[in-house]
Amino acid sequence: MATTQTSQFMTLLQREFREYKTSLFWTPVITAIVLGVLMLGSVVLANRISVVGDTVLEALMRKGNDNVNITISIGEDGEEEVTVVETSDSLDIPPPLDQAAAPGYEVYVEDGDVDERWNFSREWNFTPGTDQPSAGDESDDPLDEMSGRELNVMLSIVHGILLLILLLTTTNYLLSSLYDDRKDRSVLFWRSMPVTEWQVVLSKFVVGLIVAPLLYIAISLLLQLAYVLLMILLVWRMDQDPFEVVVGNIDFIALMLDPISGWVMTALLIAPVYAWLLCASALARRSPFLMAITPVIGLVIAEGIFFGTEIVGNAVSRHFPHVSDSSAVGFYLFGPDWMALDLLSVAAGLVFTGIALAAAVWLRAHRWELN
Repeated sequence: MATTQTSQFMTLLQREFREYKTSLFWTPVITAIVLGVLMLGSVVLANRISVVGDTVLEALMRKGNDNVNITISIGEDGEEEVTVVETSDSLDIPPPLDQAAAPGYEVYVEDGDVDERWNFSREWNFTPGTDQPSAGDESDDPLDEMSGRELNVMLSIVHGILLLILLLTTTNYLLSSLYDDRKDRSVLFWRSMPVTEWQVVLSKFVVGLIVAPLLYIAISLLLQLAYVLLMILLVWRMDQDPFEVVVGNIDFIALMLDPISGWVMTALLIAPVYAWLLCASALARRSPFLMAITPVIGLVIAEGIFFGTEIVGNAVSRHFPHVSDSSAVGFYLFGPDWMALDLLSVAAGLVFTGIALAAAVWLRAHRWELN
């Protein structure tokens, strides 16, 4: 009996994947291809820039009797114009006093009041980074703790782009899944099949919360590994040691585990939101999106007017995807902080998840018509 139910549930998952293959599979694949092409283009462009830069440096640092003269002109409007001119002995510009010194530099200031604007007799001191913390000071910047994994930050940005697309596609999928079944009346077909309403609703919930994220994370990891190979190629073409510059600054264990552990925490926090989207999809007659947001906004406004509290708003914000200075849901740059997890909020969210899924099952069984 259990084997039959498992087989039925797997069939429902396959059906969901086939029906929504564009958003669940082809969207992340196409996004990864576009990001990969952009990275490949940047490697080619960086190589071009390096060739041009080497040529310019070679011209500026040319040895011999040629001189490079830097002219700084100050116009009447106070704007400075800096001109670098390469000259030879044929030009009417006096050569440096030491003919053996190459290159020579001369500064021409076209202004009547030279002493006020340009006083080169003073000693100029430049101390960069004076606001940096001293050796004994502690910094709260998380990048200070990223020694040996600095490139993980850049790669996690790529993963963040796919996470954003994942949240958008799964939201659209959950809002439309039960609504579309009623709209095209395929709900009648599934009622004739030996599957229960709970199996149908849970299959859609599992696809949005587990199956689709696994696909996106797998594609994201492949894309990040492709980025690592391209960075190695770029560093190698710049005559640098790719193992020291690239491989030495990546924590591959964190690169693999952070996206997975990050979504595990996201699934625990975002489960009530996804369950509510399914409930709105089963309840809506015209627009599932409006059905999902209108009651929530109405409760937040009514609570603020009549009670002056923000309990509903705070509860929603703790489970809705967001990024802020104090918290994040759905996006974890350095992996989730399990010690900061609010267990009471997670437990309350899971209870609401069960209630919302039960409501979606009841609505699908008793209110399938749209008119």
